[in-house]
Amino acid sequence: MSLEIQKLYFSYPSSHVTLFEDFSLQFNDGWTCIAGSNGCGKSTLLKLIAGLLKPDEGRIVSGGKTSSGYVIYCPQETAEVPENLYSVFWSDDNEVRRFFSMLHITEEMIARYDSLSGGEKKRIQIACALADRPAVLLLDEPTNHLDEGTVRMISDTLALFSGIGIIVSHDRSFADSLCKHTVYLYNEARAFSGGRECVVCESYSGGLSKALELRQQNASHNRGEWERLDSKAAGEKQRSRRLAEENERSKSRLAKKNIDPHDHDAKRKIDVARLGGKDRSTGDAKAHLDSQIQRTEVARDSVKKSLMRKEGFSVEGVGFAKSIIIEETDIFASEEKTSYKLHIPRIVINPDSKIALTGQNGSGKSLFIKHLIRELKKSGRTKEVMYLPQEISEDLKNQILSDFNELEDAERGAVLSTLYRLGSEPENLQQGSVSPGELRKLMISLAVEKPLSLLILDEPTNHMDITSVLALERALSSLSCALIVVSHDGAFLEKVTDVKLHAERIENEGRIFYDL
Repeated sequence: MSLEIQKLYFSYPSSHVTLFEDFSLQFNDGWTCIAGSNGCGKSTLLKLIAGLLKPDEGRIVSGGKTSSGYVIYCPQETAEVPENLYSVFWSDDNEVRRFFSMLHITEEMIARYDSLSGGEKKRIQIACALADRPAVLLLDEPTNHLDEGTVRMISDTLALFSGIGIIVSHDRSFADSLCKHTVYLYNEARAFSGGRECVVCESYSGGLSKALELRQQNASHNRGEWERLDSKAAGEKQRSRRLAEENERSKSRLAKKNIDPHDHDAKRKIDVARLGGKDRSTGDAKAHLDSQIQRTEVARDSVKKSLMRKEGFSVEGVGFAKSIIIEETDIFASEEKTSYKLHIPRIVINPDSKIALTGQNGSGKSLFIKHLIRELKKSGRTKEVMYLPQEISEDLKNQILSDFNELEDAERGAVLSTLYRLGSEPENLQQGSVSPGELRKLMISLAVEKPLSLLILDEPTNHMDITSVLALERALSSLSCALIVVSHDGAFLEKVTDVKLHAERIENEGRIFYDL
């Protein structure tokens, strides 16, 4: 079975720009990943397929019928209890109940849905969706905030789905393990010189990582081909100008107006040269070359010239030579009426350390970060350390925006430059209407303008689109200060870190393992 989007047009009533224009795409059985920058229409496309939004023109068909009756859509949010939860959880059909078993969903969890974690609710949401056996299943960022074990559990369960599966995701490891196809959405005007102000797509066989690699290769090839043809046209124009000058000199030499009227011999020589075509040779060569220039420019303009975007940033280091040392210790904490102990080994953070802090949710990562910051505070080094938390409160959000608005013009320009290099459009930054992903990038942009010895990032890629993730990845890979990253994104950590701290929880005790 296939699902087809046919010549679709769509724009939001509040927007003066058409989001999708003459947009066509086909999905077949199996899982497809949809990726792209924030605002490029990924979630909108899912809602159009699900029938939650209506296209201005065009149609979406599945199996020869409109798709809405065959589709289940799972949004990012999980606050609402799935409508079919109780009927399918207690179903007599073992094929239905196996999804709840694979996702480790218990009766006790069903009874206290409102108090479950986001990851537990997401597992229930997906189990209920699979239990309805849809022809088309749509998932919007299903792995946000989930630890590695939960992501693996969800991936293994979704692999059983045999219909058309479409996932919006920036999680390369997850998408690579599940998806056999990738669709990359982008605004054509922002990607190519002379592009239209609407969303278009490129389709690739394979997972997200392969698609991103091929997309980069294609962009580099197209830029190289455009520049080659442009250089060729420039060289041909230069030769054409020389021929034009030579043609003018030839015409001047063959002109009789400067010859003595009585010099009949000179006149005969000029007549012979004209009859021999010497006066036309350079003109014909120029005409031929001008025709070639036109063909070269047509060929050049048929190549999509990828727009280059500056990336990366630098951190003003404080030039410290002294390492940060965390002595071996046990930390005790209380959690849901139970005591909890976390053992921390002696850890040395050198000026060039790039450390990944991993572990399942609840294993003690946040506890370790809090301990690290306390120790730095005791030693008077907090001013050279910046910590960007995973969850940003409303008060912190307002403080970040206030700090940005109070900057001098030169400082604000530097922050906006870094923000742009992280994949954002600075003109979209408006106080009070900043998305979580944009706010996180603004925090990073503000942080790197200060002298730092250590940058601590807690799940920095949450709420970020793949464009921003790749830009941040490239920037952090050449960071000049020490770095600690708390993340479940294995592909991201592999690019930006070289040392691993792993937190593991065993009953009411935890332990940090230092892996060099």
